[in-house]
Amino acid sequence: MIGKRIALEKLAPVGADVQKQLRWTGVALAASALWSLRALMRIVREMKTLKAVIDQGAFSSVAAYPRYLGSAFYGFALLSLVLAGLAVWNYAAFRRGARADYLMRRLPNRWEYHRRCLAVPLLGIAASVLVALTLYVLYRAVYWRLFREATAGVEDPIRLISRSGQAGWRGIW
Repeated sequence: MIGKRIALEKLAPVGADVQKQLRWTGVALAASALWSLRALMRIVREMKTLKAVIDQGAFSSVAAYPRYLGSAFYGFALLSLVLAGLAVWNYAAFRRGARADYLMRRLPNRWEYHRRCLAVPLLGIAASVLVALTLYVLYRAVYWRLFREATAGVEDPIRLISRSGQAGWRGIW
């Protein structure tokens, strides 16, 4: 089994361009990842501001981590919805013309029909979830590292995280 390659044509309905489907899925995945960078930039900007305020002798509250995300991961959710639509389109592709769905169900491998309809969409959704989860963990690690650096020397830095989620001034020490 090592070295055996799966023919890409077996991952989509007959006549569908699987290379094109995979390429557009990759482009949408990259666009979603780039869109999510807005959250990272917001985190970095806020932590630099927090550090500057603390260095001046005042202190400010900072929003909790989930508040910085906003719409950062909506691209991944939208991609998953589009890929679910692609699965429906793949099933519909077999029903056009000569009704190949009937023939596909009669094949000895009963999963061939479903594999051809669901392989690319499920692969894309899995990649989307994996990339989104990785970025979520990475952004969270950046948030806590920058927070620790900004609040170095503060007695109880956790009290600077606003429970209401809104960052703001709390007064002078």
